[in-house]
Amino acid sequence: MKNNEKRKFPDELGPIKKKQKNSEVEELEEVMWNNVPYIVKDGLRHLTPYWTSYKTWTKHRWLGRTFEEVFSKEFLSTNKNYARVACRLGRIYINGTQMTNPNHILNNNERIVHIGHRHEHPILDYSNIEVIADTDDIFVINKPASIPVHACGQYKFHTILALLEKEKGIKGLRVVHRLDRATSGVLIFAKTYEADVELKQSLIANDWKKEYICRVVGEFPNEEIECNEPIGTLSLSMGIQCIKNDGKDAKSKFQRLWTNGQESLVLCKIATGRTHQIRVHLQWLGYPIISDTIYNRDEWGPNRGKNAEYGKSFEQLQTDVQNAHRGSTWKEITDPEYNERMEKMANDPELKPDSMDMTKLLDLPEYDPICLGCHVLKPDSMDMTKLLDLPEYDPICLGCHVVSKIPPMDHLRLHLHCWRYETSKGTFIASLPEWASEIHESDKKRFISC
Repeated sequence: MKNNEKRKFPDELGPIKKKQKNSEVEELEEVMWNNVPYIVKDGLRHLTPYWTSYKTWTKHRWLGRTFEEVFSKEFLSTNKNYARVACRLGRIYINGTQMTNPNHILNNNERIVHIGHRHEHPILDYSNIEVIADTDDIFVINKPASIPVHACGQYKFHTILALLEKEKGIKGLRVVHRLDRATSGVLIFAKTYEADVELKQSLIANDWKKEYICRVVGEFPNEEIECNEPIGTLSLSMGIQCIKNDGKDAKSKFQRLWTNGQESLVLCKIATGRTHQIRVHLQWLGYPIISDTIYNRDEWGPNRGKNAEYGKSFEQLQTDVQNAHRGSTWKEITDPEYNERMEKMANDPELKPDSMDMTKLLDLPEYDPICLGCHVLKPDSMDMTKLLDLPEYDPICLGCHVVSKIPPMDHLRLHLHCWRYETSKGTFIASLPEWASEIHESDKKRFISC
């Protein structure tokens, strides 16, 4: 959306369909969830790898391109030969039909299903998800750090929506807004269609008052600092932002609450809601968040992005920042035999679909717990417990052939906490994390909503 374009409210976009319910889907999802065991080790919660299906519809930018090209460029964490091998082995279905030609040209309205072996990333172990408010139409929690809100990437069951359903029996929540995986704090869900529309309309209109607490590098100035630098995209595939003259308007205010001269605790108030707004504005000011593995790095230049002075071209900055954030956080050493085997399989003219019964996964429910008006498939008969009969090891799964790293704490927890939201449905405050213990009640009351 351009700066001079008016954002539309949900009602202006046409009627929003109410979410369809399907008791069979809910029951089967529960069976699957209850049969994926986990262990807790060194403060991290690890899920056992499991088989699943990844579903998507062709996107406009994919049309006219080959399946192999799109898969290889869109999903960067896989082996370079994975798309071709998975396709030749019969792991890809298009509109319900097995597709074994990697050079298939993607067309409009094609539903692609990829059968894969999922290794979810670990999350921080937690004792309980704190409930801030639970009414007839909203549900508000203090989101723990390290957990994404909904299924994405390598996360499906290690998500807030899945954990709330499993641990508290709460289903059908509507996501009103999101917090980054490593961010903690106030997270608001709607229980009803009406509350969902009301909250989203007020959010789009910037009627919410949003206040965050963060811990930054250096001695932040004592006076209130305002930053109005426009924010644009640096890497679309990774969601990384930067200060850009042609970016979207963004407005943030910062007030120091505490400092020891080396680090500072800062209250952040944002009038707009751009992606990574607080993190990018603090980087520009020269006080990046201490644990920020994206915006507090040398790849941004000698001053780590202060005043948007990177000491390199925009293209070089893109390359350097993207290369620093590929799969190295989670993976250490790949079995060299795996790469050799994938290369050999990709070039084997005799490679045929394997004998594993993929239909056990093909008809898993197309269910998105946050989707308005999602269409749910109803297979005639489906037993998710059969998924447990599939092999525990997949010869083409990268996750089965790497030594996994224990991710550093900074990757799991960002020193950014969504502390206080004031909305049309009320004001919600999340208790502070331990890294903000230097803040006293007098500090919070002094600056709250001023």
